[in-house]
Amino acid sequence: MKAILGRLSELGLRELFRVLTSAGTDGVLEVESPAGPARLRFRDGMIAAEITPALVAAFAMRSGTYCFRPGPVEDVGGWESEEDFLAHLEADSGVTQRVTPPAGWARPARGTGAHDPLAELRDSLEEIPIPGGGSRVLIVAADPRPYRALEPEWEQRGWEVVQSGTPEWPEGPAPNLMVIHVPATAAQGEQGGGWLDLVKRAASERPRTATIWVGGLADPWLRHQAIVAGVDFILPSPVSDVGETARWFREELTLLADRLLTRRGSAGEGDAEAFRDFFLALHVDASPAEVRASLLRFSGTFFARGVLFEIRETFFESVGGYGFFLPGPARVWRGVAPLEDVVVERRPVRLTSYGEEDMAAITKALKPRGGLERAEVFPILAGGECLAIFLGDQPIPEAGGPVALAAVLARSGTLLGLT
Repeated sequence: MKAILGRLSELGLRELFRVLTSAGTDGVLEVESPAGPARLRFRDGMIAAEITPALVAAFAMRSGTYCFRPGPVEDVGGWESEEDFLAHLEADSGVTQRVTPPAGWARPARGTGAHDPLAELRDSLEEIPIPGGGSRVLIVAADPRPYRALEPEWEQRGWEVVQSGTPEWPEGPAPNLMVIHVPATAAQGEQGGGWLDLVKRAASERPRTATIWVGGLADPWLRHQAIVAGVDFILPSPVSDVGETARWFREELTLLADRLLTRRGSAGEGDAEAFRDFFLALHVDASPAEVRASLLRFSGTFFARGVLFEIRETFFESVGGYGFFLPGPARVWRGVAPLEDVVVERRPVRLTSYGEEDMAAITKALKPRGGLERAEVFPILAGGECLAIFLGDQPIPEAGGPVALAAVLARSGTLLGLT
């Protein structure tokens, strides 16, 4: 296999770690970040690397390039699991992922049977939104007066506006856009640290939270740190909250917000394509059995249990899975509406869109505990023809929407050895 090259802006380190460890590919990942080069070794799903400023910058800023060179890797010691390595990297970069799973949900243990789920994929890749529509905007400003007139206008655009007077990450879904109005006192001493931490947190989100930084231009150090941390645009503070200059400020901020949210609307698709291309490049020389096993492990990133069905003339037959009790191949006779719709229309469906009668045959074949209320079914294509389908159930909260998984499945048909 040849080396695989790419940009971290398209596929960040967090996502690269997930794909590489799910595939179990040995090799060396070379990273060139704004702070210099870094080198990581992968072997048997483990990672070994020194956490240097260059690596921290590549992780926190998602900026630079990567080159993965597959091949045997010497035992250098210091091997860590992906979760442990990410935890150390997050601690050094000042970035944390605070996710509260729903009650009763527990992460399955690594390395149990065929299920090797990969936690905290953020990437968190949301379903592709309508550009600018349904967006969540966080305004962090100690003085809310310049933004009072903006809130009604932005809400008319369909944006949910949340205001905060302190630099703290909000509870609930991550905002799509954040406006940070830095008070003049932040430039004094180390008081700008909390505002910069907020920018780093926004840059670590997947999809990334766009950031507009207002104020602080008189402090060169603070301005520089804000740019390094990942702000998208910097505006001077408004001279007043009334009059002509205040109106200009609101117009400028609205135009910038609209551009950044529109740009974000197409980001999910680009991230999904980057996942797909990297996954396919990793498996170009792999056997069909290896690809199926790797695809199921990668699917474990998004769903706590899943099953891969081959499409036969009279029935759907399982050829692999995890999380379900399948002592032998599970079969579902052709004609079941949810599965047939995926085959004919070649697009994913949610089982919640169908009645109990349509789901009865699937439930009987898989015998799931707790039913299949949150299950989704995806097509696996080859040249436009649906050769197989994947059913995933119990979505993992930390993974976000399964856009990346859908993109990988849609291009994997020729690699699975199915006819």
